Parts: sequence; structure tokens; C-alpha cells
Amino acid sequence: MAAPSTAVEICNLALDRLGQRDISSIDSPSTELETICARQFPETVREVLRRYIFNFARKLDEIEASETVTPAFGFTYAFELPEDFIRLLALGDTTINDDTPGALYTLSEGHIFTDITDGDDLKISYIYEATDIIELWDPLFTRLVVLHLAANIAYKLTLKNSLIREIREDAADVALAAAAVAGQEKPPRRIERSRIITARRGGLNPDSTRYP
Repeated sequence: MAAPSTAVEICNLALDRLGQRDISSIDSPSTELETICARQFPETVREVLRRYIFNFARKLDEIEASETVTPAFGFTYAFELPEDFIRLLALGDTTINDDTPGALYTLSEGHIFTDITDGDDLKISYIYEATDIIELWDPLFTRLVVLHLAANIAYKLTLKNSLIREIREDAADVALAAAAVAGQEKPPRRIERSRIITARRGGLNPDSTRYP
């Protein structure tokens, strides 16, 4: 069986987990289930991208210093975050982790405030909003989306809390499997959570382990 390559296929896998009937569209929803999936799918994908780090969603970029925004204090430069920004991984050659000094940067007002610069540019590595490349998703990432989506849909359908707990436990097992695979290639490391982006994305609680 071919890997799922569309949002509807992902939604139907989640609905399978809940014992619900299939849907046909989330672009033009015509049933209650389709409407629920249309609301929940994009936010669930962003949640999983924010929570787990997979290489397919990593992007490198050089961003320019803002000509209109200046930090009020503490930092010299402001760099506007890319529109598809989800989570910061590195500034230049500095990986963002638990040992990163708090004085190195902050995320505020849709910008990175920092004293680091390469001329007028700043090299960054970040997780981007890879929501439209389902055919390139890592299989373990796809499975995580399916399980988190199933749990999110279950709340709306007022299904049993025991079922939701079971789904969350399955997601935790998949996350451990992903970490094990990543550890075969490179030891996992912790990545610092961005408070402003967490708030913007609805108060998510990102996992701190790096995945393939």
C-alpha cells in the first residue's frame, strides 16, 4: 500500500483510529466530519512540527536586518522571521540548546533580536511550515500526525477519555521509536523552546528530542 500523500488520506487514517467513516474533502467540506478535519488538520500538523524535529522540515536561510524595527534595549539588530517559521534551531554556527546563553538572542514581535550578524544578514536554521509536502514526510512523522489528529478530533466528537489516553500513549511510543532511529545516526540533543512561538501556536509544549 502506498504511503499517504494527501491531507484527506491522513485524515482518514486518523478517522480509522477512531472507528469513524471516511471523508472525501477538507477543501470543500460538506459533512460534520469533513468540517472538523478541515479545522483540525493544519493546526495538528503545525503542532507536530513544533513538538518534534525531523530533518525533512529543516530549512536554512539568510535573513536581513530590519530597517524599521530596532530593539528597545538589550540587542542591536532585529531580523524578521520568515513567514513559514515554526521553530528556531540555530543562529549562524550556534545551535540553540539548553546551554545557549539567554543573552544571545530573543524572539519578539515576529523578529529575532540579537547582536549576531554577518554584515546585514543573519544565517539561521529553523523548522518551517512543511504542511504541503506530505509525500516527503518521514513515515514516523506521518504516524505522529495521524495519532495527534485522531486525539484532537476525538475531543470534538466527545469520545471516551480512555480512548484519547490510549491514542496519546501510542503517540508517545512512536516518538520513542523515532528517537531510537535518530540515535543510530546522531545522538539526540535538546533544543530550546521558543516562548513567543509557543504562545502564538496555542500554548504547545514541544518535545525536546531531535528526530530524523
